Amino acid sequence: MYSFVARNILRHGLPYPVLGCNQENIVKNCFFGKLNTDFVFKQKSNYLSCTKYFLRDVREINVGYQISMNFSTNKLLHKSNNRHESDDEYEELEDPNYKDLVRQTFKMSDVGHQVFVIQPYIKWGPSKRTNTTPKLQLDEAVALIKTLPEWNVVSTRLVSMMNFNKPKIFGKGNLEILSEIVTKNKAITAVFISLNMLSPQQHRALEEVFKVPVYDRYMIVIQIFKLHATTKAAKIQVAIGEIPYMWSWLKHDHEGMSDKMGGGATIGGPGESYIEIKKRLLQDKERKLKNELQRLKTQRELLRSRRQKLNIPTVAVVGYTNAGKTSLIKALTREETLEPKDVLFATLDVTVHGGILPSGLKVLFVDTVGFLSDIPTNLIQSFVATLEDAVQADVLIHIQDVSHPDLRAQNDHVIETLKSIKLPENLLENMITVGNKIDLISGPLPNLGTSIPVSATSGFGIEELKRKVEQKIIKATGQIFIKIRVPNGGSEYSWLFKEATVIQVTADEKDNQFAVLNTLISEANLNRFKHIFISSKVKRNKG
Repeated sequence: MYSFVARNILRHGLPYPVLGCNQENIVKNCFFGKLNTDFVFKQKSNYLSCTKYFLRDVREINVGYQISMNFSTNKLLHKSNNRHESDDEYEELEDPNYKDLVRQTFKMSDVGHQVFVIQPYIKWGPSKRTNTTPKLQLDEAVALIKTLPEWNVVSTRLVSMMNFNKPKIFGKGNLEILSEIVTKNKAITAVFISLNMLSPQQHRALEEVFKVPVYDRYMIVIQIFKLHATTKAAKIQVAIGEIPYMWSWLKHDHEGMSDKMGGGATIGGPGESYIEIKKRLLQDKERKLKNELQRLKTQRELLRSRRQKLNIPTVAVVGYTNAGKTSLIKALTREETLEPKDVLFATLDVTVHGGILPSGLKVLFVDTVGFLSDIPTNLIQSFVATLEDAVQADVLIHIQDVSHPDLRAQNDHVIETLKSIKLPENLLENMITVGNKIDLISGPLPNLGTSIPVSATSGFGIEELKRKVEQKIIKATGQIFIKIRVPNGGSEYSWLFKEATVIQVTADEKDNQFAVLNTLISEANLNRFKHIFISSKVKRNKG
C-alpha cells in the first residue's frame, strides 16, 4: 500500500488535505514505510473509501510529477553498477600504425576543409530517383559536410548524368567545368562527390584532375560516426564499418609504394612490403573487432533477456537521422538527462529509457541509430547489433520529420532499411508512424495519413501518442483488463501491485474488507496468480 499511495501522490498531488499533512511528508513516510495508515485515513470510514475518493479526484486534476513519469533502467538492467547500457568494458584496440592507416585511407584532416560539394544525379531512365529532387539531395550533402567541425562549404554544383559508371564519374565536358571551378577558387581544399562509394581508381583519377583530396559519402559518414562515437561499443561498430572500405583500397594497392604511412612510426618486419604490412594490420584488426563484436552481441542479448524477465514491454523508436528520436523519447518519459542535439547522427548507441503510460503501465523506450540514404550496406551492417533491439521490440515507432522537404524519400529509405534487417512482418504492420516537428510548419498541416502529428519540443500530441502506444502494447503482449476481488491489504493485493498494473481500486460494496482491483495483466501472470492464490487455497481447504 505504501508504494501505491506514494505513487499516486507523486503523480497527481494531493487533491485535498489529509489531516493537515503536507505532500512531501506523506510521500517521504510512504517511501520509508513509516506511514501509519490508521492515523492518516482515520477520518474516513476505512482505507478503501479514502482510496476511492482519492482516485476519483486525482483523475480530474492535471498535475504531473516527473518522478512518476519515468523510472530508472540502471537498477533494472545492471546488477552490479549503474552504467549506461551501451558503456562496456572492451579493451582498447588502438594501434598507432593501424590508426595511421585509417587516417590515410579516409583522408582525415585535423584542420578541416573548405569543400566544393558536387551532387551528381541521373536525369532520366530507370535509375532516376522519383521520390526526391537533385536540389534536396544536394541540401543533404551540404548538411553532412557542415556536421564536421571546421569543415565549410564554399561552392556547390548539380551535375546531371546518364550513369555513374565512367572511370572519372563525369564525362569530359562536365569534368572540364568542374576542374575549372576548383582551379579558379583558391579557397577550395577538398571536393565532396555525393555518391555512396567511389572506387579507388575513380578516387585517384579525380584527385589527379582536381589536385585536392576527394571524398565520397562513405568517407564523410565514417568521419561523422567517429566524431559522435563516445562509448567503446559505438567505436567498435564504427571501426567495423571502416574495414570493408579499407579492404577495397588494399586490393588496388601495388607493390613498391612508400613504406611511410602518413607521418607515423616505422612498421613491418624484415622483407615485408607495404601491401603486406597493410594486409597484416587489417587482418589483425578485423580479428580483434570480430571478437569484440561477439562480446557486444552477447552483452546486448543479456540486457534483452533481463528486460524480458522483468516483463516490461519494449518500444523501439526508429527514424531518419535528425528526425527527433531522442526528443520524442524525452517528451514521452520526461527524462531530464536526455540532451537532444540538432545534428546528423547525434545518437550512435542504443539507450533505454523508462516511461509510464496513461494506465500506469511501465514501458521501456529504446533509442536507436538514425538512418541515412545512399550509403553502402556494409556501413549499415556494422550497426546491426544495435538494430537487433528494434527487431526484438514489442512495438515500433517510426518518427518522421514532417517539416523536412525530403520527407517522402526519407520515409521510403527507413521502410526499406527495416525490411532489409528482417523485421518481423507483424511488427512492421503494427508500427506507429509519428509526424514530428509540426510546430515548424507554417500554415495548414499536410495530409499525414495515419501518422500521429506531434511536436516533441512543445508536447503537442504526446498524450494521444501515449494512448496509441498503450493500445498497441496491450494487443502485442496479450495483456487483458480484468477486475479481481481480493482481501484488502492481503498478499493477493500486494502481489497484483507488484506483478501487474493496477489501474483503479474500489471498495467492495458488499464487504469493505475486500477490494476490487481493475487490473491490466498478462495472461502468463494471471495464470501465476491463479496458481499461487486460488489453486493453493483450494488444496489447503481440502487438506
